[in-house]
Amino acid sequence: MSTKEEKPQLAGVRLKTRKRNIVVPHDPQSFAEAVIAVLGDAQESDDIERTLDAANKILDSAELDFSRYGDVLFEVAFAGARLTTGGNVSHEGKPLEFNILASPAETAAIVPYIKWFQTMIRRRPFLVKSLENTLIKLILSLEFYDDLGRKKIAIALARIFCMKVGVLPDRVLPTLLEDRLVQKGTILQFTTEFYVDFLSSDSVETLMETLRKARLEGRLLEFFPQQKQSWADFEDHFNAAGLKTLVEYSRRKLYDAHCAELRAFVRDTVAEGGEGAALGALVPAMQARQEEWSLADGDVARAAFLGLADSVLASAIGRNQQQVQFNVLRTVRHYAPALARFARAPRLEAALLQTVQVTCYEESRLLKIFKDIVKILYDCEVIGETAIRHWYTKGSNAKGRNVFLQDMQPFMQWLDEAEEEESSEEEE
Repeated sequence: MSTKEEKPQLAGVRLKTRKRNIVVPHDPQSFAEAVIAVLGDAQESDDIERTLDAANKILDSAELDFSRYGDVLFEVAFAGARLTTGGNVSHEGKPLEFNILASPAETAAIVPYIKWFQTMIRRRPFLVKSLENTLIKLILSLEFYDDLGRKKIAIALARIFCMKVGVLPDRVLPTLLEDRLVQKGTILQFTTEFYVDFLSSDSVETLMETLRKARLEGRLLEFFPQQKQSWADFEDHFNAAGLKTLVEYSRRKLYDAHCAELRAFVRDTVAEGGEGAALGALVPAMQARQEEWSLADGDVARAAFLGLADSVLASAIGRNQQQVQFNVLRTVRHYAPALARFARAPRLEAALLQTVQVTCYEESRLLKIFKDIVKILYDCEVIGETAIRHWYTKGSNAKGRNVFLQDMQPFMQWLDEAEEEESSEEEE
């Protein structure tokens, strides 16, 4: 007879046994082999696009963990097998014979794979993150591929953005600033191939918008090795690569940046020195920058006027509108000789008038003093009667045209009367 005492139990209570966490082993190789088998079985001809379409139907019904092994899927598409450390292709298992790196370095040969990416991501949106991870891995491993391999990856990357697969530029493209690869010249070669393919179908503005989203638009020189980070080297390199549109666009952007820098220089110089700022020193400094940056007289005059207006408006906090208007008029009068130095032809004078018009229209505090600014510029011989009449009849900007033309009627009438008086004196 057993003497073991039985433990008391509560009637009607079911005791739950503790469940242990069941960990599914991480087995990317099995996933890669399954994908390779599906793609291999779907190949019935050399038509890659048809093969990938057939594979899609099989993959849709296959019980594969795409959410866990999405990176492996795109690695197989690029290299025919998994990518190991350093971007090396794994030799474990049988590789896929057709893939991006095994294709000719031509856009037409790579586009079918990008279309396949589109279809896969459309059905499984979470895969876009896996594609981004794979692209980052490939970019960081560019030095381990030959020139032809880098070109194929560049074409694929360009097509991914041009065909709007869904990859975010700010997730992938900043990787191009890897110092090690930049200094070796690898990134310059890669980005050149990327630009060439991108611009074969899209505009340079679209390319720059893509780079802007990655905060790289103004950093193109940083893709060059340090000893070649000059605009002269930039133009020589991309002209030799046949990318004249990129060179011209960058030249315009650089020109605009220099105009903005000159405007800021005038603003800061006048704001710091006020009316006591030496006019004799300001003009030579502007001329030196004009010569260094090859700026046109009209653009220098425009930057100078905008800088003068900025110098007053930037310090206008806490001041009423009348004070702001008075200070602008006083500043324009004081520095009118600087404007006259760069507006030395009727065409340039008319362009300066348009700048004044647009500035007064866009800055509401200056809206009512447009005619006063014009009168000061006329009195100081910055602009002449010919330019004013041209502006009044057909040269005005559309912004605020009706308002400013009406405001200028008394002044134009005064000019007409003055002209009549001169004619009468000559006759006598």
